[in-house]
Amino acid sequence: MEPKNKRLLLLLIVPLVFWGVFLFFSEKSDSDVVIEGEETERLPYPEHIGGPDDHPNLDVAAAFSLYYNDEEEKVLYEENADEVFPIASISKLMTALVVFENYNLEKQLGVTEEEVFSRTEFRDFRAWRETEIEEVVHSMLVESNNSAAFALALISDRFLDGEGDSIEVFIEAMNDKAKEIGLKKTHFINSSGLDGREEYNRSTAKEIGLFSRYILKNKKEIFEISKMPSYRLYSPDGLAHYEVLNTNIFLHSNDFPWEEKIIGGKTGWTRAAFGCLLLVLEPPEGEGYIVNVVLGAEDRFKEMEKLVEYVYSVYNF
Repeated sequence: MEPKNKRLLLLLIVPLVFWGVFLFFSEKSDSDVVIEGEETERLPYPEHIGGPDDHPNLDVAAAFSLYYNDEEEKVLYEENADEVFPIASISKLMTALVVFENYNLEKQLGVTEEEVFSRTEFRDFRAWRETEIEEVVHSMLVESNNSAAFALALISDRFLDGEGDSIEVFIEAMNDKAKEIGLKKTHFINSSGLDGREEYNRSTAKEIGLFSRYILKNKKEIFEISKMPSYRLYSPDGLAHYEVLNTNIFLHSNDFPWEEKIIGGKTGWTRAAFGCLLLVLEPPEGEGYIVNVVLGAEDRFKEMEKLVEYVYSVYNF
């Protein structure tokens, strides 16, 4: 090939090579540009920022922490979370759920102290015959009143289909609901959570977390009641009243910034269960909920504090 032709060929090839290189890097840089309003790849949320050896060192039988929103969920911590333990008054959340889904809350309770006393050893029954059912639910969830839970089960024949004793029909409804939700290891023998002579209401820390997720999705008003620091119950004439105080001490404290994020929860204690506590929080930032459970604790509030502080320290919300 003549030198003149070689020069012409080079003049054609070199610009094409440069143009190709320019297009390659232009396309690569364009793919890295974040266009406002377009969805980008999302990092795992919440992001784990702690080390693999991090541990809250809880003195509990079991514990569980779950992040949940409408699109995803993530287990943040678990310890013996699938083991079955007594759950004490955390049971009252299922009692409330059965009532909310089946009862007319505006109806009057219609139960006297004599009727309650004839069926149980409870001597702290403080509801009036003409008190609305919703008011009795407040007493049960806020002050964890056992006789209120019993009275709600006592009137199941007015709202639930079933044959036989009204108490047994209500307990059956509680267990049927547990199965419907998918709680395979959860079982109830009463509506209050008190220990039986040989049995007790039982579940796992993980299933309590999943049950809480169901309440958040379907009957969040149960948690709205449970987070009230106190509640005034009035007699039918609107005059006499007494104030019930919440058994969750975190609702009466300002020691921790996350206490302002409390969505709801439930306390529990019996001789068989020791201290139990469910606490549902909003994340420090972002959407969703953090569901925390401790079972079998000598000091349920101290152990819950440790669990929440651990979650906040090793996850970035």
